[in-house]
Amino acid sequence: MNKKRCYQIVFTLYLIIGFAISNVSKVSALNVGEKASDFTLETNSNKSIQLEDLKGKIIVLNFWTTWCTYCQEEISELQTFDKEKGGDVELISVNLTASEQSKQGVLQFINQSNIPFTVPLDVNGEVAKKYNIIGIPTTFIIDKKGIITKKILGPVTADMLQQLIDQL
Repeated sequence: MNKKRCYQIVFTLYLIIGFAISNVSKVSALNVGEKASDFTLETNSNKSIQLEDLKGKIIVLNFWTTWCTYCQEEISELQTFDKEKGGDVELISVNLTASEQSKQGVLQFINQSNIPFTVPLDVNGEVAKKYNIIGIPTTFIIDKKGIITKKILGPVTADMLQQLIDQL
């Protein structure tokens, strides 16, 4: 291979890598201090929920799956929190249905677990992408203005959530 051809290959690789890196940086995770991304999803009770409609309330936005052991353990804590939370706090527990075996299995799990709070179903994985969910469970605390104040990776407790809400 001649020298000119080597330079062409190196230059082409350089362009491809540069393009890939610039596109990766465009996929940004939502961070503390940023506005929460709006979404609309169907819930387990066949109702539609839009995050923007909850502006003016503190939102606990939780992401989970039925097959995640930590998520299963966390459900009882979320149930406790849901019973004790104030009226200006909304618990939204998004099931990453695109990562589940079936939507029907998720609905059965919700019914068997007696989950009383709102469970939107992320059937296409669009909301998980918006929030850059890599590990589960992941929970966001969103203030009344729609700004993310806390991102928690891993399971939460009712006491932990209440302490975070009390700081707002």
